[in-house]
Amino acid sequence: MLHAGAERMVRPQPTVVARVVQRVVDQALRDGVRPDALRRAARLPQTLAEDPGRRIEFDHLVDLWAYLGRTLDDPSLPLRVAQAAAIEDLHVLGFALMTAPSVRDALDTIARHGALLTDSGRWEVTEVARRVHLRWYRARPLTLGHRLSNETAVAQGLGCLRRLAGADLTPIEVTFRHPAPPRRAGHGAFFDCPVSFDAPHDGLSFRREILDAVPPSANRTLWEYLCKSAGALSEQLAPRSREDAVLHAIVRELSSADGGLPSLPRVARALGTTERTLRRHLEAEGTSFRRLVDEVRRERAGSLLRKATVSVTAVALQLGFADATAFSHACQRWFGCAPRELRGSLRAAAGPAPSSPSPR
Repeated sequence: MLHAGAERMVRPQPTVVARVVQRVVDQALRDGVRPDALRRAARLPQTLAEDPGRRIEFDHLVDLWAYLGRTLDDPSLPLRVAQAAAIEDLHVLGFALMTAPSVRDALDTIARHGALLTDSGRWEVTEVARRVHLRWYRARPLTLGHRLSNETAVAQGLGCLRRLAGADLTPIEVTFRHPAPPRRAGHGAFFDCPVSFDAPHDGLSFRREILDAVPPSANRTLWEYLCKSAGALSEQLAPRSREDAVLHAIVRELSSADGGLPSLPRVARALGTTERTLRRHLEAEGTSFRRLVDEVRRERAGSLLRKATVSVTAVALQLGFADATAFSHACQRWFGCAPRELRGSLRAAAGPAPSSPSPR
């Protein structure tokens, strides 16, 4: 949208550092995928390994994951990529995590400086009662490539924590927003805890006491120095679009215990700005708060309706609609059919529900 006398704001494309992409490429090569096929599928530069700090458009990583998902048809591939990764691969951010005085400080570090790896999403840490939740927010459509990328992010998050708090660290629960893959034995073996799909969040939940664990390489002075270096590097990155920040905030609002429809005043406060300023930024990026809320609700509707145990009325309320009738009108506009009809088509497309893994 152009306004008289104003320049169009160019929204930066989300990026990821090349070393993150290289991990995926290395595993694909070990699985027998040809290098030229990988480069064609994801438009990857041949110098990927030579410049590990280079920023690659995140869409190229999504294309790579989508290609490997179709070609290898292995639901455990994201877990194997995560297992092969090392915390040292994260460069200055990884060393900051390793030297953090406690796991609490390490989690704060990844939440503050995670954009050094990718600005396509962000980690958030919340403490509720006797639990701590590490959640990965990426407000993107749950395509095959995005689903596999999200699984890798969560699995690598656990891998980092096991390096800091002990190899036997076991989450209370792991959740993913996307539907379950047809085979899940690898997920049970890797996470060693209940894994839920079609959930409100992508993330990990732990007992709160892990926050006080001290990493083996803890060094407060070195950690503070590395955090300053990470902060300086973060400032050099192109700022994330305001649209992406608002999308993340809307996802959090809809997933919160309070429920209800996300409001512009509440989101503006959460982002540390005013309604007027936020509205102006979104207009400059060619969108609006209402449009972004509609986008997030549409995506969540499809995910929630796949769950047979959740009634249409419950889905409507979770998405902030006053009643099932209002939700039905929205479904007609989004998908051209009523919620129950959409639920039937989604479940038919997904095929038979995968069997549960055997008890450990």
